[in-house]
Amino acid sequence: MKSAPFFIATLLVSSLTASANPLSITNAVQNPNRTAQDIARDAGRKPADILAIVDVKADMKVVDYLAGGGYYTELFARLLNNSGTVFSVKGKLESRNLSEFKNIKPLTSLELDDLEGPVDRIFTALNYHDLVNKANLDRQTLLKSMHQKLSDDGYLIIIDHNAGPGMGISQTKKLHRVENSFVLNEVLKAGFELDMSSSVLANAKDDYRLDVWQPTTKGNTDRFVYRFKKRTL
Repeated sequence: MKSAPFFIATLLVSSLTASANPLSITNAVQNPNRTAQDIARDAGRKPADILAIVDVKADMKVVDYLAGGGYYTELFARLLNNSGTVFSVKGKLESRNLSEFKNIKPLTSLELDDLEGPVDRIFTALNYHDLVNKANLDRQTLLKSMHQKLSDDGYLIIIDHNAGPGMGISQTKKLHRVENSFVLNEVLKAGFELDMSSSVLANAKDDYRLDVWQPTTKGNTDRFVYRFKKRTL
């Protein structure tokens, strides 16, 4: 099944140029202290490509929003190498040995009330559809808060499982998918502009009718990757 196009009228999307230090990315991904479970996920998540898009540099403040088990939280911490700060929002980090890092700060507010800006990067992977499912969460308010807390040259990066053309948010609960164009338009409405989209996690063979947790789809879904910056006035 074809992937829904990354398109909005007259919008030109820049091609990927990895400006992060490739050596530090290699060191972070190939670090011998990473868990076997994380390494097993690398083939599907392509962390070197994603870290290049996030473009973390020394001393930055990076937010891993809805960090889950901390896969990216740890990678960001390895990139920063105890400079800057990694804010892990709702991260479940108890099972990780992160004692070598002194710059990871857990946050608990989904609305980011406990985050003091400015920050350089806000990153969320495979979670936007979950935000849609939270009836009491105003996403425009959240996105505008992210906009306000980002530095003027900061980035918001969103990755999620794609839904088929025309599906919008109709499959966020049943299939855990959200249509890329829905997310794109919602974020643009909050004052961002699209800086980059990448097909690095795209999969044209993905069947949008299947739950992302199916054995045939888990780790192999068609995923969109968007990088946003503040709109230039």
